[in-house]
Amino acid sequence: MKMKLELAMQLLVSNKPAQLIRHCGIGDGIIELEGSLFLEAIQKFETNYENLNIEKFVPASGAATRMFAPLSGVDLLNPNDEAEFFFLHLRDFPFFNSILLDFEKDGLNYDEVTGIERYSRVLTFLFKNGYATLPKGSVPFHSYGEEERTAFAEHCIESSHYMQQNGNHEIHFTIPAEHRLHIENNFRSFLENQRKSIQKISFSSQDPETHIPAFDKNNLPAHSETGEIFLRPAGHGALLKNLQELKGECVFIQNIDNITEASHHADVAAYRKLMGGVLLSLIEERNMLLHNLENNTDYAETRAVSFLEKWFKSSNDKTSLFEQLNKPLRVCGMVENTGEPGGGPFWVKDEDGFETKQIIEKAQINTNDPEQLAVFEKSTHFNPVDLVCHFLDHNGNKYNLEDYRNPTAALISEKLMLGTRTNVIELPGLWNGSMWGWNTVFVEIPSRVFHPVKTVNDLLRSGHKPKV
Repeated sequence: MKMKLELAMQLLVSNKPAQLIRHCGIGDGIIELEGSLFLEAIQKFETNYENLNIEKFVPASGAATRMFAPLSGVDLLNPNDEAEFFFLHLRDFPFFNSILLDFEKDGLNYDEVTGIERYSRVLTFLFKNGYATLPKGSVPFHSYGEEERTAFAEHCIESSHYMQQNGNHEIHFTIPAEHRLHIENNFRSFLENQRKSIQKISFSSQDPETHIPAFDKNNLPAHSETGEIFLRPAGHGALLKNLQELKGECVFIQNIDNITEASHHADVAAYRKLMGGVLLSLIEERNMLLHNLENNTDYAETRAVSFLEKWFKSSNDKTSLFEQLNKPLRVCGMVENTGEPGGGPFWVKDEDGFETKQIIEKAQINTNDPEQLAVFEKSTHFNPVDLVCHFLDHNGNKYNLEDYRNPTAALISEKLMLGTRTNVIELPGLWNGSMWGWNTVFVEIPSRVFHPVKTVNDLLRSGHKPKV
């Protein structure tokens, strides 16, 4: 516990706000691929993907508590707007058949039970069956006839458009350890009936050793009701260890709740292939340049400088060209900013004046600085957490990802816990501070491929319904 307290205090004290220079835009940090370039990138991926170990990494540890929060403790005589919308559109939700069966099990006809009695029974069914306490991935997101397909299952179907069902390709989910048996049983049943989906599934859980203490407003450790120091999960940045265990050749990362209904899969997959193709081209050229630098090939340095300036703009970096090239790579999709909460792509300056492209959350900047806040709010693009990574060097050896994180880029926010305002500390976010030292390329992707489910009513958005 002493070490945990020291780490938490170090993060709390040493955490430094990101210094934004400007937002990334088209032609200034974000690449727009259209026409023949779009098709070339897709072809690059399709030509090579059979020879790759393609993996998909999906952080899925979170419970669906916030998703169903608008329905928790709702006053049925005077429901909030979101709850009222939910009840009015009950028939359109993917789990409606399960609700009907629950009524029938008790000898009731859904259409004959009305008003508060009906809605009370619906809420009892949802909360009794763990919809708000199980991992969000276990919640039915879409329905196909009598099949209610969970987010977990839909990822396996969608991924088959750009990963082979057989071979070395697999999906890795991070899940809560306490729900592993439940999740594995659901997958077993699903995979038996869906032979066309990705069949190779693996799981891991966030290491409890990464849990971190919270602090009160006086920077003293917060305590639980039993008097023990309050420990909480250290955010998705703690999953860097889980990511490290993957093969690292071509790893797609996507949030569990950003998964569309099946009729949209082919469209979404085209942009995953696009990002994969860009990544493969980068790997190919970077590896050649690294070998050339090692062998002192003619014009090796000139070509390395040109490559770095074209993709990463690192002309003011004081390290060697070899060091600048010899890093993990990622290609991140960015969508136009539509006001969704979350981070975005920015040019950021470090203590040495070196400019890099980073994904920055609002919690990482000094919001009391009007200039920094203005830069953040002018952002034209948003981070949908849709990226593909490569963390092998030019000789096929895996990088130690811990070496490329920014330990001072922790996420610190104020939350009300046990009735007290508390500083909640998270390790540098997985695609924020934990990938700070990676070489990064941002590619624009259309907003139609981004359909997150933050509240239950988001399941009624267009991306979660059949294509018209």
